[in-house]
Amino acid sequence: MDRNDKEWFGKVSGLVKETKAHFANDARERAAAGKLPKSQNIILNEKEVQGYWDVTRVLETTLNGRHQITADDLAAFRQNMRVAQKRFGGGAGITARQVINLAGGKPLEYLHPKDGMDSDIDKARREITRCLAVSAANRTVRFITNASPESDVQRHVVIVDFLAYEEACARLASMYKPTEKDCRKLADWMRKQKLAFDCDCGRHRYFFRYIASIGGFAAGRKETGYPKIRNPGLNGVACKHVLRVMSEIERSGLVLRFLTKHLMNSSEYKASTRLTQKQTEQEAKEQARTKIDVDPSTLIKARILLKKAKNALFQAQKNTPPPKKITTASQVKTKSVAEKLSDKFFSVKNGLFKLFGK
Repeated sequence: MDRNDKEWFGKVSGLVKETKAHFANDARERAAAGKLPKSQNIILNEKEVQGYWDVTRVLETTLNGRHQITADDLAAFRQNMRVAQKRFGGGAGITARQVINLAGGKPLEYLHPKDGMDSDIDKARREITRCLAVSAANRTVRFITNASPESDVQRHVVIVDFLAYEEACARLASMYKPTEKDCRKLADWMRKQKLAFDCDCGRHRYFFRYIASIGGFAAGRKETGYPKIRNPGLNGVACKHVLRVMSEIERSGLVLRFLTKHLMNSSEYKASTRLTQKQTEQEAKEQARTKIDVDPSTLIKARILLKKAKNALFQAQKNTPPPKKITTASQVKTKSVAEKLSDKFFSVKNGLFKLFGK
């Protein structure tokens, strides 16, 4: 359930100042942690990942079980980085659609899933249902989302840099008296191009900012400390707040309207757009009437379905006792739960392979 719809977005008048202060504090904390003496510093830095390893350092990883880091682990980290960068396609930025599909295709699953929500994409669908674009300066747009029920904050701020903003401005500059319709078409094009992002939540900071940094789509501070404990496999791509924002960017009419207004405000490749408190309240009411799902592509959903069916089969086989012996030829053997699931799993698998191939 969402927080009170009248309160989840809070005051927007000081949002820019509040957000800048938050990220400035984040940067100070990270810089201070990196300057700690060797005996207290737990950050695995870029040079160490590259193999310049100080054997006197005692650091741990959760890769393949918790243990002290070895040279083999460092090699695995480098390989994970190469695989992750290949997934993102190289170059600067990532599209909103890519973020959603990557989050669904290789999610970072929760250690202790709750109520059937085992990944960020599950929580984005069920917990983070409110999102508004409230301010923008040039290519940078600030979005706010509601927080999850167990959170100790009211909202989260997601920063998105639309990397095609200047090209959109250049196209506008070449037009004769561009209209609102022209700006809307450009805004619709711009939101489908590459972007970069940052989020003020802890999950982005500790689990995903490193991935965004090596992937070339970090809008804020670049993280160089490998997430050796939180996410050594470099799974997933974005937190639930970012996933909600990406879905709204891709399909929301409200976001399109905001970006259109922002482009209409542009002059000499610069623009500033902010919603007032009253406008935010009106937008929130309108947004509450719409339902946009965090929806991976059909192929990604098929792979998720196959994985869940495989996990269900494994658990059923694990928990099913050995079958009883059949004492007479006339007795008919009843299929166990595991056997029924096995039949269902291979039926689903064969159907998916016919549709999508391996």
